[in-house]
Amino acid sequence: MKNLIFQGILFDADGTLYDSSLLHFEAYRAVSKKLYGFDFTKELFDEECMKKNKQPVAILQEHGINCTTEEFYKLKKPYYEDIARKKLRATPGLMGFLQTIRGSLIPVGVVSSATKHSISTSLDIVHLTAYFPIIVAYEDIPDAQKPSPESYLLGAKLLGKPANSCLVFEDTAVGIQAAKSAGMKCIAVRNVTNSDSELQEADLIIQSYSELHFTFTHPGIELTFP
Repeated sequence: MKNLIFQGILFDADGTLYDSSLLHFEAYRAVSKKLYGFDFTKELFDEECMKKNKQPVAILQEHGINCTTEEFYKLKKPYYEDIARKKLRATPGLMGFLQTIRGSLIPVGVVSSATKHSISTSLDIVHLTAYFPIIVAYEDIPDAQKPSPESYLLGAKLLGKPANSCLVFEDTAVGIQAAKSAGMKCIAVRNVTNSDSELQEADLIIQSYSELHFTFTHPGIELTFP
């Protein structure tokens, strides 16, 4: 066991703060069927969106469909919002962890490949907006998405902390790779869409934030790792 001190914390969004992946899939499939008569299957979602971090419009274009980002998301946004308001929940143990961190004044932020609208909508639904004044979204670095480290390096810059002093929470192999390439330690969050084998490069794997062992020490948070 070893204890490490961090001065800032960065969270992926989908699957880490809340598990919205399957809700996005429902919206992708419904919109693809309605607009283009295309069956956006679960297998396609898992392989292209989850494993390769591709945007749905790019996938549709690869299948010969003439569509635009504006057209797709104009219909996808209300579909997702309706589903999310009925089903979306924060990850177990997260709220208590965030409340504790907030009292310590350690800066935190979100670094995600999702769009700003998707992130802000989801944070609002699960009552987390006030905890995350800093958000790095797809629009901020569209040409350097995970597994590139650029989004996490930008996140550290916005926190005002050295990259190697930041801790990352992730739930995908490409996200873990991005965090590690940025020189950061990474804790993986298990959920219904991933597996331990996908998360093996993380420094620690948890299913709930309540599993974390930590104390506060100037100038940051000290966590216990195996």
